[in-house]
Amino acid sequence: MPSSSSDGNPAAPSPSAALADNGLTCRAIVCALFLGTGVCLTNMYFGLQAGMVNAMPMQSALLGFALLQLFKAHFSTALTPQEITLIEVIAGALGLAPFTSGLTSFIPALQFLVDSDRDAGARFTTSQLLVWSLSTCGLGIVIGASFRRLFIIQERLRFPSATATGTLIGVLFDRKDTAAQANPSARPVPDQASGDTQVTPSNGFQGHDCGTTSVICHDYDQNSVIQDHHRSNITILLFSLVGSVIFGIVSFFAPVLHRLPLFGNDIAEKWLWSFDLSPAYLGYGIIIGPAINTYTLLGAIVGWGILSPIAKRNGWAPGSVGEFDNGARGWILCVGMGLVLGDTFVSLTWIVIRLIGNPIKATLLSRKRPLANQPQEQVSLLSNSSAVHDNLQEGNDGLSLQQWSNSSLVTPPLILWHGSTIFLLFLASLLLAFRHTVSAFAIPITALMMPLAALISIRSLGETDNGASLAIGRLSQIINALVMPTSSPMFTSTNLLMSGATESVASQASQHMGGLRTAYMTNTAPRVVLHAQMLGSYVGSVVAVSLYTIYTSINKIPSQDFGIPDARLYIVTIQMIRQQGLPPKAMEFAWVAFIIGAICGGLRIVGKDHWWRCLVPSGVAMAVGMYIPPAITLPRAIGGLIPIIAQRRDNVTSFTMMCCATGLILGQGLCSLVGLSLDALHV
Repeated sequence: MPSSSSDGNPAAPSPSAALADNGLTCRAIVCALFLGTGVCLTNMYFGLQAGMVNAMPMQSALLGFALLQLFKAHFSTALTPQEITLIEVIAGALGLAPFTSGLTSFIPALQFLVDSDRDAGARFTTSQLLVWSLSTCGLGIVIGASFRRLFIIQERLRFPSATATGTLIGVLFDRKDTAAQANPSARPVPDQASGDTQVTPSNGFQGHDCGTTSVICHDYDQNSVIQDHHRSNITILLFSLVGSVIFGIVSFFAPVLHRLPLFGNDIAEKWLWSFDLSPAYLGYGIIIGPAINTYTLLGAIVGWGILSPIAKRNGWAPGSVGEFDNGARGWILCVGMGLVLGDTFVSLTWIVIRLIGNPIKATLLSRKRPLANQPQEQVSLLSNSSAVHDNLQEGNDGLSLQQWSNSSLVTPPLILWHGSTIFLLFLASLLLAFRHTVSAFAIPITALMMPLAALISIRSLGETDNGASLAIGRLSQIINALVMPTSSPMFTSTNLLMSGATESVASQASQHMGGLRTAYMTNTAPRVVLHAQMLGSYVGSVVAVSLYTIYTSINKIPSQDFGIPDARLYIVTIQMIRQQGLPPKAMEFAWVAFIIGAICGGLRIVGKDHWWRCLVPSGVAMAVGMYIPPAITLPRAIGGLIPIIAQRRDNVTSFTMMCCATGLILGQGLCSLVGLSLDALHV
């Protein structure tokens, strides 16, 4: 291994040394599991409460580096960029397990909400949940691995957040060649040996679901990351974490801090316009950014400020405003779903058109291009030729290019072996543990949808930093409804589980491709990335199921504190498909919202490179403001303004703000354990 300087930044290793060290060391694994468990706990809490999850890739890389540096005197070898890359991969996979296992969405929908849909519910045992989680947590990873050459080597998608993480790792180790690959001003340069191109992302924030079933990411200014000092950022993160923990403990004994009557007691009690002082929501607002938060606030104003009184006054939602079954909250949720479906229809149609059109365009261009200009690397997606290898990028120091051996690559036999084993496990779990819940007819349809969903999610994440998981989940529900009669007694349970599995696969696949993009920058072997994410996912399955069991046994779900908004989306979609169980006039307003969402989605696509695009709201973001309470939306909106003020007044970088936000979020997530313990003791 390369030697380290006294300050903890190892000297730049030679390419051969980087290849020899795969990075999957015991210290990296232990550190990643520790960090990932904290992220998993946080995502379980906020996923059930507000439908928000965060992979925290950059944060995991920074904290992993800091933790291992504390113990560097006890290590015989220096820390490497590959280890930090794998810490980020493992921690991210473990941390997102509550979402990828469906424990914040379709599982609680099936357990707690289907009775309101006049269908047979399901009460899963812990063993069943564990079987489900373990059987689905690897499907998307294997599917995503098979597209690595297409999206990382050939098409070279941007993956802004993954590139930012790779840049951070390069900065931590003073690897200027790694950081330079994310230079926004750089132009694609053909690699001399393979025809590959070194690409870097733009700095523009392209938006994301910003919703319940999306992974929150943000494209940070790469230059600010390079100029920042990681030690001061870690200090800021720790201070904000401690402050958030203190607030969490105080707020447990003073719950009014979560529902301040900002506009008066009457408006707060009757129309739910209150303010949650939770630092975590300020943190989410900082990470999401001002644009998306503005659209979400607009959705809250339209939904809770305009449509809610209209529905209440006309008798369409006669119950209290906060009720889902007969109150305004359930009514405006249906309208918000119309926005989601309209935006989804346009965005997914555009992605599919590009998926089909790009290969055709490339074929036509290749016929016109002289043979001498053709890239030297022309291989099939799953080529097993030993003569073809992935070339590492040439460093700025002029070192000769190195090649991966087959033992470092994810070869077709490895994909087929892993894929067949995991799919057989998935099939066995459905036929044995869920045979009374899932119709066998829907299994082959789901198997066909999974690769397509993965393709859509990967391309969407690579181009826009948005995995489109919310859109994919709704699309899969609609497709499942087309192939299975809605009158079937197992329609709801089959639709929820199969659509949820498709959404989970898509999310895992795009997450894996993001990890591969970071690994591409840090010279980490693709096969090791595959095994690292597998490890994180399987450990995450056990941790997430354990946390879910604890939460559901101690807390009442759904409740005012845990509204499970993701689960509500699944149920409302089924109600729309069946056209049953919807509040009066909700369907008519939903159709209008569908048209508005489609128009907004189309305008945002057309105006991608125009100044006025930011003036067109995201239909999905507006819908989020309609189905989460204003008490959460308002602090998020304020959080979105904090970076702007801080950067203008004190020249604080966006990366420093991200570290502060991470501490605020993690602090309250970790503090939720204290709340659980006190609830269990009936304090």
